[in-house]
Amino acid sequence: MNLFSKGRIVLQGAVLLSFLLICPLDTSTADTSNAKESRYTIYSKGLRVGNLKTVYSLLPGNNKKVLKFESVTRIDADFIVYSYALDSKEEAFVGDEGTFRYNRTTRENDTSCEVDGRLENGRFHFDIRENGVRRSLTINKDQYDYTTMECPEISMKKEGDEMSLRLLDLEHLAVVTRKYRWVKSEDVKVDGKSIRCRVIDFEDPNKKGRRWIRKDDVGVTIARQDGKGKGGSYSLKIATLTTRP
Repeated sequence: MNLFSKGRIVLQGAVLLSFLLICPLDTSTADTSNAKESRYTIYSKGLRVGNLKTVYSLLPGNNKKVLKFESVTRIDADFIVYSYALDSKEEAFVGDEGTFRYNRTTRENDTSCEVDGRLENGRFHFDIRENGVRRSLTINKDQYDYTTMECPEISMKKEGDEMSLRLLDLEHLAVVTRKYRWVKSEDVKVDGKSIRCRVIDFEDPNKKGRRWIRKDDVGVTIARQDGKGKGGSYSLKIATLTTRP
């Protein structure tokens, strides 16, 4: 399979938050002073094509804890027969009942997209602007169990467990059924230290892959993800992980 397909890098579905997960908040143990910054290197077909930075921070208020997620993705691939550029910024807010705000701005080669989403009265409303053309979309909350900003697979109890859930895919702005399987557990090196991760396989109509994850007080650390979307395969590996007050 070629590195690029139909004008899209094979990372489609990987970078745009389909893998950046937040576990349901445990308000009894979470430390509101913590923020977590992760930096990733993005590969396709063994070639380094970009980087990603994510920041999770807990925001106390009104006796409820809210997790704020921010990400910046940059890809600049310049090959003999093809060049590709992507700049994407995303922000989401997640509370006890799941994701309630989501914003994204993306410039991909010569195209642009802005998404502003908010949960109101049991419905997720999206205002979308693609290359200057505006449209709106509404999805009822009872149509999905979680969004792709959350990490329901962390609730599985033991290796070999499987589950299937309805997810609001915030990349494609559509509800999909995703299947999960806890394959095994293994150690992964992060900043020279070994961390014990769950190895989870997942699949839905848009993508399939395997990720190495670990729950902590701020969210879920993704140490690695290998996957395949409609454009091809990709790999994402954590380079640094920093927790700060």
